[in-house]
Amino acid sequence: MANRVRHPSPRRHQDDAWNSESALAQALAEKAEFLDRHPEYRQYQKEIDRLLDKAGTMENRMAVLAMLMEGKLLELHRQLQKLNGILIKAGVKPVRNYFIETDAVRYPVSRN
Repeated sequence: MANRVRHPSPRRHQDDAWNSESALAQALAEKAEFLDRHPEYRQYQKEIDRLLDKAGTMENRMAVLAMLMEGKLLELHRQLQKLNGILIKAGVKPVRNYFIETDAVRYPVSRN
């Protein structure tokens, strides 16, 4: 589902070439700014960088990122199930289920 979300991108002229070095510099600056605003995530970023450094090829790096994101999605799903159980015990009407689908897995997710 998240892979289907379209984000608006800045319009460029057709003759403007994409510059990978400037895009990388901008991404690194945004990451540094984010970590400055949220220092509690520095340790997580160090762990991600460590894993990516060991990955080797770009394909392996992408696989590591996918695995990290999938793990976080599963963790969030477990937390959502736990919260849903608390709400049910408190007498709140249970929510109906729908699914987030990826290429390999279907994740049930609750919503109202």
